Amino acid sequence: MGREIVVGLHFYQPPREATHPTLSTISTDPQDKNWTAIIEKQCYEPLAHGGILNKVSFDIYQSLLLQLEKINPETAAIYQKTMKENGIGEAFIHPILPDLSLSDKSIVISAGVGRFKDITGVNPKIFWPPETAIDTETLNVLIDNGYEGFVCAPEQIIQANGSASDNQPTIINLERGRQIIAYPFDRAISRNLAFDQKQNADFFAHSFVKPRNENTPQNQVIIAWTDAETFGHHFQNGDKFLHYLLDSSLPSIGLYPVSINNLQLDISKLPKGMIRERSAWSCPHGNLIRWNGSCDCGWGQDTSWKEPFISAMNYLNNEVSSVLQAEIGRGYESIVSANFYELYAHPEKVNTPEKALIAAKISSLIAKTSCATFFSSPEVSGKINLLYAYQSLLYLKDAGLIATSSNTEKILFEKLAAIQYPNGEKTALTTLKKMLAR
Repeated sequence: MGREIVVGLHFYQPPREATHPTLSTISTDPQDKNWTAIIEKQCYEPLAHGGILNKVSFDIYQSLLLQLEKINPETAAIYQKTMKENGIGEAFIHPILPDLSLSDKSIVISAGVGRFKDITGVNPKIFWPPETAIDTETLNVLIDNGYEGFVCAPEQIIQANGSASDNQPTIINLERGRQIIAYPFDRAISRNLAFDQKQNADFFAHSFVKPRNENTPQNQVIIAWTDAETFGHHFQNGDKFLHYLLDSSLPSIGLYPVSINNLQLDISKLPKGMIRERSAWSCPHGNLIRWNGSCDCGWGQDTSWKEPFISAMNYLNNEVSSVLQAEIGRGYESIVSANFYELYAHPEKVNTPEKALIAAKISSLIAKTSCATFFSSPEVSGKINLLYAYQSLLYLKDAGLIATSSNTEKILFEKLAAIQYPNGEKTALTTLKKMLAR
């Protein structure tokens, strides 16, 4: 007798170009490469055209999907077509959600839901948090937006008896009788799927998956989730490995891939538990320190730049929020989320002061994209955050708030000038000005 297995793919690339007309030609890559276009050819295109999206579950961030629509509309259309059955929700962009205010959480989560519904006609049921970073406030916002569950790492869940998660979907009870289901992925299978060689799917299934299957209770679903870029970008021909694994190798050991959206769970039999506040799959050191300071995830490199860097981005984002509240009023969050896709995807429609204010807020949120402080070097993805921070200032000017933009720029630039990069030669401001001068 077989059992179900969920094989999930996480699709994400940061926005690599700004949208403001005066910034749209600036490259954020140190080698002036369009990595999204490169990965599209190596990975996203073969996964889509090979039919794999019909056999897996997946999340694809709208910030990536918008890039695919420009790079290869045919490929993007396949992702959109399969989202209803096999896709799960996301936050449109990729900030660390627990590090956002309640208002900002509501904006990006609601914007993601809105775009998902525009594409599929249905509300997403399950959510992939950026870096699977979670806290209770985020879970409440998910429930407010119609979500029933979220994917996370098993170590982010504590069972009601105090023991660690056993990889089983778990009910998380919140205040006011609210609840949401955590779907922890199997850490061992997911890790091996991500990092092992992609040469023999039968060997992988029998050596790594079969033992996990045999040691997992039969009434428990197995969930594996990993970065989509593994298959074709990190490992050449990885898409062919995955295709064979899904079609042949897993069924040969009694495991049959299904969409996470189609799992039939008996809620009454699920264990109850709680989350580890401010935790994420990609940093074991607690309190999301990887994105806010220094921890061993830096592999001994100097990451002292991270804390002042994220502080500068927080300053800008908070200032823009204050401007919106003063200019648009309380409740501006729903206006921003409702216009998020249109003004981000179609910058030519930013043609009124109010729309420019909304674009400034979208830009200041993108300036908090997690990629910059995920890595040890600020030159890997930090340029993206810097460029969008500057774009936010330009949109404030476009809204007619010249003095506000100038004052905010002055303070922001002072903060950036004080951020010394590890090579000892550059500051964050130096990097930004070098980009703008090109």
